[in-house]
Parts: sequence; C-alpha cells; structure tokens
Amino acid sequence: MMRYSKTLELPSSLRLLTVAILAVLSLLLMSPTNALQVAVIGTTGNIARETVELLSKSGIQTRCLLRHDINSVDFTLKSPTSNSSSKEVAAYLNDLPNVEMIMGDITDKQSVNDLVQGCDAIMALQGPPKPNPITTLIPFLSDPSSKTHPYMISYIGIKNIIEAINAMNDTSGVKPHIIRVTGKGEDPFSIFSILINMLGNMAKGWNYEGEILLRKSGLDYTIIRPGLLNGDYQEQKKARMLKDNGISMKVSPVSYIQIAELCVDCLKYDNVRKSTLTVMNVDEFEGENEYGVLLKDVQSDSRYFPESLISEHRSGARLGGIVAFVLSGGFLKGISSFLGTFYMMMSR
Repeated sequence: MMRYSKTLELPSSLRLLTVAILAVLSLLLMSPTNALQVAVIGTTGNIARETVELLSKSGIQTRCLLRHDINSVDFTLKSPTSNSSSKEVAAYLNDLPNVEMIMGDITDKQSVNDLVQGCDAIMALQGPPKPNPITTLIPFLSDPSSKTHPYMISYIGIKNIIEAINAMNDTSGVKPHIIRVTGKGEDPFSIFSILINMLGNMAKGWNYEGEILLRKSGLDYTIIRPGLLNGDYQEQKKARMLKDNGISMKVSPVSYIQIAELCVDCLKYDNVRKSTLTVMNVDEFEGENEYGVLLKDVQSDSRYFPESLISEHRSGARLGGIVAFVLSGGFLKGISSFLGTFYMMMSR
C-alpha cells in the first residue's frame, strides 16, 4: 500500500509571526560593526589605506576625507603599490564598496564638520609629510601655519575634530569614538624625539600636544602608540602585544597592516575608550596572534600624563642642534687639518 505524506500548512498569521521572529533574530546575530559609519582622516597614508580596505571588507560604511581631485585619474591596477601616487591610491579606495570620498582638509573646520556628521567613530590617522630638512633646521624657513606643518596636522587638526564632534546635531547624546595613531611623546630628550623634532618640524612635540587635547576633551578616545612603523611583517616569527595606560615597551618594528587591524578591532570593544595603547611585536610565545585577545582586558587611562611638553620638546631639539653644530665643527676642523697636512706634504 502506498502512503502519502500530507504537508502541514501553518495559518497565515502564524507564518507572519515566524517571519518576524526570524528577522529579529537575524538582526540580533548581525555583527554590531555592520551598522557603523566610520570617518577616516589621512586617507592615502600607509596606515589609512590599509584601514579603509579592512573597513570596506567588513561592510562598514566609510567616509574618507580627501584633499586630492581624483576625477582625472586613470587607475586600473587591482591594488596600489608603494610607488603609487596619493591620487592613484585615492582613486583605488574610491572604487571599494561602502567607501565615500568627502573633499576637504583636516585644517579646515567646515571640512571636518561635514565629515563627522552621522559617524560613530573617527579614525584620525593623519600625519605630516616628510619636510625638507633644510627648512626644519632653520626655524625662520618653517611656517607653522602651513597646511602640512605638524602644528596644523597633529594639533589644530585634532582640535578641529573635537570641535566638530561637540557641534554635532545628535539628540542621542552619543558622541563618536576617536581613534588616533601617534607615537610616544613623553620623552622629549630621548634621541628619537630629538632627531624627529629636529628633522620634522617638532612632529613629536605636536603629536603629544594633540594627545593632551583628546584627554582633556571629555570625549571617547583611543590613542595608539606603535613601534617603528614599516610595511613588512613576518607573521610566523613575531606575535602581537600591547599595554594600556601608555606603558613603555621595548621598541620593535610594527607593520602598517597590524595597526590598521588594531584600529578596526577597537570598534568592537567599548572598554578601550579613554585608553592609551603602546603597541609592539614580541617573540612568538610572548604575545598573541590577534589583537582581540589583548583588547578585551584593556583598561582606561588611570595614570598622570603631563599636560604639555612642547617647551621641553623645543629645548631638546635646540640641544640636538647645538650638539650637531659642535660635532660638524669638529669634523670640518679635522678635514681642514688633514688638507693642510696633505698640501704641505705635496709642496715639499
């Protein structure tokens, strides 16, 4: 005897209820970062370009502040290289899904106001371009009001971000989370700080002053202080490590993609707000393979950070200049003595 199975049909009201429940469950299970909108500043820089790609792949709506007109750029490569121009990098990023370019400049208040509207987080990844060493060594040749000067990029730029967030028309009362990549600036007389300040228009000093603005703003921030940034990273030999409260660590190379990953991962952990993270690479068995394991234990800043060190940074740079002058004078004196001796020998 053949048996026939009868399909059980649910009443229409029950079917609608089932669909509604499944829809709610899918929203609850959806990654919380998918609904975010993030602003990125410093779009074509080494860290920012990696960050924008990661945000795009994660389905996060990304608004990028851009100084370059890319309408005339003919860029057909699958991805930019180290030799690609800023315009080519911008054109590539502009074609990624979930990415929108906003024309403007970090030193222009209106540009920043337009950028941050509706954003849940601000990736402040901007940094000044490498200056001409001659102009930075001779103070009167350096113009602090220039849009590419560290004072404008790292200090006024951060000030513009804070003011733009405070002026946002958001009735929810929730302000965007600022994620800022800087560097350790609490040792103005270290050799690294002296050299960078001497050759980079006080870049270390103004980076630190920007940090102070964030800590005093009352807004949510995460300050990231990486080691020696570069484009290479050997995954199999090194592991990730970070410490909160801006605690010092042994300096090591850290890749751009690692810091980009950390910036994006910070969106997932509320406990990283109002924290200063020192980020390095360590031996394989001393760290972790991903930042999430480390971020879940991060605590907010609790120690004292000096309110301003710009005077100390200037003093350190001057000291470095004096030492360089003395050493160069000794070198020239030695060359002069050698040439004099050589001339006397040749004239015999």
